[in-house]
Amino acid sequence: MKRFRFISVFLTLAILLSLMMPSASAASSVVKNMSVEARAALLKDLDSDTVLYAQKADEKVYPASLTKVMTALLVLDAVEAGDLSLDKVLTADGNIWKDLEPDTSSANIRAGEKLTVEELLQCLLIQSAGEAANMLAAAVSGSVENFVQDMNKKAEALGCKGTHFTNTSGMPDPDHYTTCNDLYLMAKAAMEYDTFRKIVSSVDCRIGKTNESEERHYYNTNGLLSNMRYSGYAYSSCIGIKTGSTEAAGYCLLSAAEQEGQTLVAVVMGCENPIDKAGNVKRLQFSESSRLLQWGFDNFSEQTILDSTFPAGDVKVTLSREADHVTAVPEGTVSAELPNDISIDDFDISTDLYESVEAPVSKGDVLGTMTVSLDGVEYGTVNLVAANDVSQSAWLARKAALQNLFSKVWVRILAVVILVGIVYLVLRFKVFNRRHSSYSGRKRRSTGGYRGGRRRRK
Repeated sequence: MKRFRFISVFLTLAILLSLMMPSASAASSVVKNMSVEARAALLKDLDSDTVLYAQKADEKVYPASLTKVMTALLVLDAVEAGDLSLDKVLTADGNIWKDLEPDTSSANIRAGEKLTVEELLQCLLIQSAGEAANMLAAAVSGSVENFVQDMNKKAEALGCKGTHFTNTSGMPDPDHYTTCNDLYLMAKAAMEYDTFRKIVSSVDCRIGKTNESEERHYYNTNGLLSNMRYSGYAYSSCIGIKTGSTEAAGYCLLSAAEQEGQTLVAVVMGCENPIDKAGNVKRLQFSESSRLLQWGFDNFSEQTILDSTFPAGDVKVTLSREADHVTAVPEGTVSAELPNDISIDDFDISTDLYESVEAPVSKGDVLGTMTVSLDGVEYGTVNLVAANDVSQSAWLARKAALQNLFSKVWVRILAVVILVGIVYLVLRFKVFNRRHSSYSGRKRRSTGGYRGGRRRRK
């Protein structure tokens, strides 16, 4: 059974891989009936990477200022590596407005003005300042051009499949694009940094007096965090992340929310802001994002699909007088974040058990595997292991060994040869003895017929 222990380790690794990113099942009416008023959308659990909702999530879209999430990520990477510090003072030069359009969001940073890296990150993520992006880029990579190259390298390293950057802030460009899935990867990496989390969850920021400006006070452009900029969209569970909009991109929002220890990330791209009959602007990037996030919290939960109590079956045991079978049970559990209207009974469970095993069997020995799936999506594979020990009978083991030995063709042939040899030797021995006896008899008869010597003539 030792070889099965290696199999157990291998399958354990396979289980971990198989549980990485299952999608919400199409069998759920909750999922089928959900839709988002956006060009593309995505909802994922930040901890498990489980996809709760996807709408054209791999379609290439313009990211607008959501680009600044990647900009901030590279800055924080540099801080983490020790190449930069949050309190380092940077001086704005005349190139901070390079390639920025006149109506770009700005923190009104002037040439020659001195600000710390942390202050610039606040301007970047709360006020969405394009010039702050360029200042930080030059500090990290030596130039904006080099930084853009680093942005694309980072995207590739994160596993982004449909992303390419041409600038640091999200200026419109046919070659500047991303996807909902890629934006999620960027957000997940950025949210690993406490500094990023702190800034993007802040309602506002104050930039102290500098050599070129009085104190500045900026409110977060994310309407889910407060009503300071946009009234009526605040979502109490929101913890970030970033807004973005251009004429080409539409209105976009990358957001995150927490409830009862669960963190969800929503990506909503290409929304419109229609005006109702009363003349009020409907900011769908906010209303659709909060609706999508709350829908996730309300309709999904972590569910155990398979555990050690699930009946798996018995396996025949040979070479034992103690028992003729051993019960197989699942090793560990399979769980997933699932729509609440999905029942455990909806899953397909396939079992692959050994027909028989030889004793001795130790508790925990691998006896097979069990796989759970739904609508073609595999949610996990676990080892089936022995629930108890089964000892070996020494007599049955010896008997089986002999039977196994004599079941081999070459052994049978050898046995026949040996038998023939023995028969030959016996027969030859008997023939030899018979001949020897006959010869000895003749010799005795010839010797017994002669009495005395020849008479001599006188």
